[in-house]
Amino acid sequence: MSSFTLKILALVTMAIDHTGATLFPQAWPLRLIGRLAFPIYCFLLAEGFFYTSSRRRYFFRLALWGVLSEPCFDLAFYGSLWNFSHQNVFWTLLAGLGAMWVLEALKDKPLLGIGAAACIALAAELLHTDYGAFGVLVILIFYGLRGQKEASLTVFALVNSGYGILQSFTQLAAIFACVPLWFYNGQRGPRLPKLLFYGFYPLHLLALWGLRMVL
Repeated sequence: MSSFTLKILALVTMAIDHTGATLFPQAWPLRLIGRLAFPIYCFLLAEGFFYTSSRRRYFFRLALWGVLSEPCFDLAFYGSLWNFSHQNVFWTLLAGLGAMWVLEALKDKPLLGIGAAACIALAAELLHTDYGAFGVLVILIFYGLRGQKEASLTVFALVNSGYGILQSFTQLAAIFACVPLWFYNGQRGPRLPKLLFYGFYPLHLLALWGLRMVL
């Protein structure tokens, strides 16, 4: 299974999840299906960290889409242009990228690197980004155990189970993301245009907000 296939799977399951959350809140199976999306995005981010030609551009690209997506996220989920109680997932991914970056830069000072990454995770939690510190931790699991498929998926499954028990039992369904990730073959596959991959997020949120207005 190529990264292209994983990207399509993440986009589809995310759209299903958000459709359930915004239009059919009682349709819990949609939310269960949607739990697959975030772990796949985290995995792809960790892979992209090593494959990107410029981590600086990668960082600013995530920040740009975070800014552009925030009003769309707030409209879809809260019905207002600005709502600071919950921030979109691009900010979580940005925090995860930053945490990987500092760990990589401080490899010779591991305690300092871990401390800096923990501060970034705490900031994500305090700023109420989607999945918060847990989201950053998932990214770091795939970063730290990259190339160790069985170990990374096992650790993710254990951490996710603990989070699901403490926060929301629907999150337990995210463990099924281990299936497509297990079959990842390290190949890129067909190239998905960056504008389509990133732009789908705010555009589908705007579409869901529009449907909420007419339904």
